[in-house]
Order: sequence, then C-alpha cells, then structure tokens
Amino acid sequence: MAAKRGITLYHSPASRAFIAYWMLEELGVPFDVQTVDIAKGEQKDPRYLKINPSGKVPALTDGAATVSETPAICIFLADRYGYGTLAPRIEDPRRGEYLRWMVYAASVLDPVAELHSRAIDLPGGATGFGTYDDMVRVLETALSRHEYIAGDAFTAADVALGGGLSMLLYNRKLPESPALLDYNARLAARPACQRAADATWPAQLFPPAG
Repeated sequence: MAAKRGITLYHSPASRAFIAYWMLEELGVPFDVQTVDIAKGEQKDPRYLKINPSGKVPALTDGAATVSETPAICIFLADRYGYGTLAPRIEDPRRGEYLRWMVYAASVLDPVAELHSRAIDLPGGATGFGTYDDMVRVLETALSRHEYIAGDAFTAADVALGGGLSMLLYNRKLPESPALLDYNARLAARPACQRAADATWPAQLFPPAG
C-alpha cells in the first residue's frame, strides 16, 4: 500500500491522525495521503495490518521506514526534517523538556482525560499517570509560564500534545480554563494547523483565528 519513495500518511477523517497531518504541514515536506476509513473497519484490513499491526491510525511510511503511534511519528518527522528547529538538538538542554511533553501527550493527557470522561478516576498512587486533577494542574502550570508547552518556542511537542488537547477541549473532556483556551487559540492561529484541520477535521475543532 505504501509509496516506494517519499512519505505516505495513513489517516482517517476526524481522528488522531489529524496530529500527524499537522506535523507534516508544519514541516512543509511533500507527502501522499492514504485514507483508512475507521468507520468502515478498514484499519483491520490485512494489508493495513502489515503497516500497523495494532489496526490504528495514524501510521506513516517514509521510504523503508514505518512508524506508528502519534508521538513517535512526530519525533521521527521532526528529527528527520526539522532537527534544530521543531526538534531541539540532542545537546540542547531543552531536549529533555521537549521529550517529556512528547511522552506526556500519549501516556498521561490522553488516557487520563478519556478515563475521566467515563467517570473512571483511578487513585494517583496506583497508576503511572496520576489523577485527572493532577494532569490539569500540571498543564495549566506549564502553560502559565511559557507560550508553548516546552518553552517560549513552538516545537513538535506542541503538535503532539496540543493537537490532542484541542480534540479533548472540542469533546469537552478538559476544563475550558484560560490557560488551556489561550494555548489552543495560539495553536489554531498557525497556518499549518488550519490546513490540517481543514483537511481532516470538522471546522468547529478550532476557534476562528484572530
């Protein structure tokens, strides 16, 4: 299914694949899109399972490389095409904070918010990700200190975490606090984010820029 050369993104409309699409738009690299309609169960097609055995979107191929899991796709693309700009260099002290938020997006923000929305709030000491209130407090504190999640400069961590945060706000799974709403508005104003949203998600996901 994948192109022999270049980047192919496997996505489904109105899904977390929006985040990978946004990452590609930020980088400005050419890519092909293959739609895998999860509403029709196409993610379980044996041909697609060869690309992502989990049967989830997004997935991405770039030549001989195959990557799945949204933060991994963002890390891979930023290191390969935006190293030193969207991805802090390995010797840059900001690299640690950048990687922290990349992992936080999938290992804390997403599962905690989704569980909370189903009235499942596990004790913080019993899990690796803490409580819902802890998660919200950590995000609001970080965003009250800096314009972007890993500091004062926009990075791929803002795509990985900010894209998920935007979808959770849209689905009312996060509180509409000033810190979270202001951050979401800053991200929504980015042309690459707008292009990705237009291509993959309902217009209501982000507030109008300006």
